[in-house]
Amino acid sequence: MKKLISVFSILFIALSLNAQNYKINVDKALVEFNYVSEETTGTIKGVTGEINFNPSDLSSFKIEGNANIKSINTSNKMRDSHLNSAEYFHTELYPHISFKAKELTKKDGQFLLKGEMTIKDIVKNEEILFNFKDGSFSGRCVIYSNDYNIHTQKTREKSKILIKITVPVL
Repeated sequence: MKKLISVFSILFIALSLNAQNYKINVDKALVEFNYVSEETTGTIKGVTGEINFNPSDLSSFKIEGNANIKSINTSNKMRDSHLNSAEYFHTELYPHISFKAKELTKKDGQFLLKGEMTIKDIVKNEEILFNFKDGSFSGRCVIYSNDYNIHTQKTREKSKILIKITVPVL
């Protein structure tokens, strides 16, 4: 019995050393976006979440995050208010954009997260390509407003939104 407890203790310690939990620097974390066809750029702050990541062991990861849509800033207060309305993000009912990673792999010297993005209770599979360097996660992805029923365009391609995510950790 003592040997079994010792083996489990050593295993638990070894697993704990591999897992690296990071605390998000909420004051500096940022989502930047470019709604290409509308020529609109902006930011979303209030990024929170949980990051458990070890670049040497991709099997034991957990990456989840939320961004506070109410903080949207396009440098036009009237447009920002309109984006928070029921016609667009309806932030009274759906205050956050969420992402929950399901798979993590290496791709071309970077990391590829595959997971579920939720906007307005619509869940879609999305991919985020990211780096981890100098204490900061930096990622990019493309989403489409048509997929989330936000400002629907005639074609999906016209609803393209380029996303850049910067998440410094403490």
